[in-house]
Amino acid sequence: MVGRGELAAATAPFLLATNVATLGLPDAVTYFVARGDGKVGRLIIGSTLVVFFLGVLSTAAIIGLAPVLSGGDDSLAVIIALASLAVAPVLATGIIRGVATGRQAWALVTFEKLLGSISRLVAITWLALSGNLDLITGTIVMVGSTFVGVIVYAALPIYLRGQPKADEPPPRLSALISFGARVWLGSLTGILLSRLDQTLILPLAGADQLGLYAVAVTISEMTLVFNASVATVIFATEARSRDSDRLAMATRLSTLVTAVGCVAVAFISIWALPFFFGDEFAPALVSLWILLGAVIIGNPGSVAGAGLNARGRPGLRSVSLLAALLVNVGVVLWLVPSLGSQGAAWATFVGNLVAGGLNLVWLRVFFGLRIHDFVGLKASDLRFLRHRIARR
Repeated sequence: MVGRGELAAATAPFLLATNVATLGLPDAVTYFVARGDGKVGRLIIGSTLVVFFLGVLSTAAIIGLAPVLSGGDDSLAVIIALASLAVAPVLATGIIRGVATGRQAWALVTFEKLLGSISRLVAITWLALSGNLDLITGTIVMVGSTFVGVIVYAALPIYLRGQPKADEPPPRLSALISFGARVWLGSLTGILLSRLDQTLILPLAGADQLGLYAVAVTISEMTLVFNASVATVIFATEARSRDSDRLAMATRLSTLVTAVGCVAVAFISIWALPFFFGDEFAPALVSLWILLGAVIIGNPGSVAGAGLNARGRPGLRSVSLLAALLVNVGVVLWLVPSLGSQGAAWATFVGNLVAGGLNLVWLRVFFGLRIHDFVGLKASDLRFLRHRIARR
């Protein structure tokens, strides 16, 4: 069986590069395609060339650093270099996915992700059963499955034909890069916001508290799936046509569903956490509950952030995340030495509150939307849910 540590080391540079080297261009493409700005073909070609070039540069950098990243293990360095060859195809796939998202071709986006997951599961199972699963084959499957689903976008022209042709010229590449860079800064800050605290816990409170917190984070992140899906849909639909009532209702319903999921996870974890991870991880339960509360409290602002992106103000969302990061680090330094994993969880709670709250404030200040419309529930929300359930 492939060693988890070695496989993680082999794929970590690849995963980092595919997150960092995008420059936010997939989101920029989604934004301009959804708005109907210019011809889609030119958007695809221009942005794909840019990210492919960035992918090649990233691959060259990883290959050059592979001996260092592998810790002097020559065989691991070769595998790290091999994995890096997939960076450019993955980035190009992201551009095409951005076009599909902008055209609201949700079936294609879903099938692409499903094909990647299913192909990975089938390949790993077959290799394991045939005795051919090792570090090399495992790495090939892991990186290859991230872009194999691109084949479903062969049907994308069908969705493009159904759209009216834009009369105006396509946006300049500088406009794409400008928008993408503002999204990109927020994405990088978000990665730091979700991962920097784990880096700080070790020197502040020790490995035991880091282990407890890591388990709590892993479980709590399961509840973010619905929020992420709603944010993606809202970004595309709001970029196409602004509708403040739709944005507010989507935010409220997303928070409702997310809260129900968090409460369910909170109760199940009372039994499941010590059962699956062992009694020594039982103290992580309180940290998990705090993190689940952080997910709920941050949900309205998270969807509101997608609304800011869709309304052409991604820089405001990035400012919110940067402020949250600074607050998060401050609270970590303050509470973790005395409270351990629970202190880190409270830091995440406060950080989510700051990021989400600022996003709602920006919508109020720059677009005149009322903050209280994005929290709580309205009778119209329940009628909408009943109607949707009845139709099924």
